[in-house]
Amino acid sequence: MWRVLASAVLTSAVLAGVVGLSGGSAAVARGSGHPARDQVTAVSVAPSISPVPVQGTDGRIHMPYELLLVNFGTDPATIDSVRALDRAHPARVLDSLSGSQVASHFAVAQIATAPGPQAVLGPGQEGIVWLDATVPSWADVPRTIVHRVRVTFPTGQAGGLVPADVTVTVAPTAVSRLPAPVVAPPLAGTRWFDANGCCQIVTAHRGSVNPLDGRTNFPERSAIDFIKLDDHDRLFTGPATRISSYRYYGTPVTAAADGEVVELRDGLPDQVPTIEPPLGGLPLADFAGNHVIERFTYQGHTYYALYAHMKPGSVRAHVRLGEHLRVGQQVGQLGNSGNSAAPHLHFQVMDRPSALASQGIPYAFDRFLLRGRAASEDVVTDVLAGRRFTYARGVRPKPQRCRLPLYLDLVDFPRTARPW
Repeated sequence: MWRVLASAVLTSAVLAGVVGLSGGSAAVARGSGHPARDQVTAVSVAPSISPVPVQGTDGRIHMPYELLLVNFGTDPATIDSVRALDRAHPARVLDSLSGSQVASHFAVAQIATAPGPQAVLGPGQEGIVWLDATVPSWADVPRTIVHRVRVTFPTGQAGGLVPADVTVTVAPTAVSRLPAPVVAPPLAGTRWFDANGCCQIVTAHRGSVNPLDGRTNFPERSAIDFIKLDDHDRLFTGPATRISSYRYYGTPVTAAADGEVVELRDGLPDQVPTIEPPLGGLPLADFAGNHVIERFTYQGHTYYALYAHMKPGSVRAHVRLGEHLRVGQQVGQLGNSGNSAAPHLHFQVMDRPSALASQGIPYAFDRFLLRGRAASEDVVTDVLAGRRFTYARGVRPKPQRCRLPLYLDLVDFPRTARPW
């Protein structure tokens, strides 16, 4: 799989040395909003963040976040199902995973752990379940999400206090009142493909977890890797290992909002396309390649935007540290520097000025055209191999306002973008 700034320390394998969580994981009586009394569950459950709602190109409101689980039992715990529910209306299901679905949205908190057919936590292990709670409209966004989790053990636990089959409603999670910022697209032109993004499928971005600075960081929760197809729906023409084969290489990258440059890096070379740089061969400071981090405000709240993997020399040619940017101002050119295997722009919004040690915040672009959507995840592999893009049936071009492009979307950005 094409790896691009996907997890500084790991991708689908998760973190090492994460603190076991118990705070925020009080059990809730099934079908109610009231805490249960001293119910021994053996597995604790806690949310990673209060999810921030954002509207996607499917029209639904997405709330991407994660659950952190710890097995305090003496036997392996199998996570059979996880349901996110509206606490005020428990019959309203916001996300539902069971069996192999849980396994595909689950990873043990241990470096280099391969996913298995089931979501199993060994004794003393911590794991992560990725969720994308969705509702059809803004009016349906809940105030609080709770989680109905079914866990099974080979035998009863704690001298019979915990049965072999446990179903509890746990981890009340307040939905954040923080607004997802609406920004201008950082690129212009047609056929920009979201080849690594949010929300429902655990892509390399969505599954990126970084144990840095004593924190469990999910910086790429809503990050997007944009690559550009030509008029024949191909990524490159010529040898795949030559940058000149990618005609969109060097495309201007522009500021998505008015703000201040708080970090920049330049001078790193481009990588050879299709040849992924080894994780151990890159210092953490080089993962984002030549990049800019911009601090901006939206509705009184402070956010940080990352523009990563830009062309050598292009950042310092256009901006300087501390410079105040205007939306649409050029900050560099699209490149292939850092942890990158094909020319692309990695764009994300976060809560701190760090590409890796931060929490990713959903965002929306003020306006763009949804041209189409890939027929399946296999299209990503096809496109990166030089084959033509395959369109999903039934997805017609549609103008979008204040929405987040979703993984596998193909979009057109306006030539002149302005903030909402």
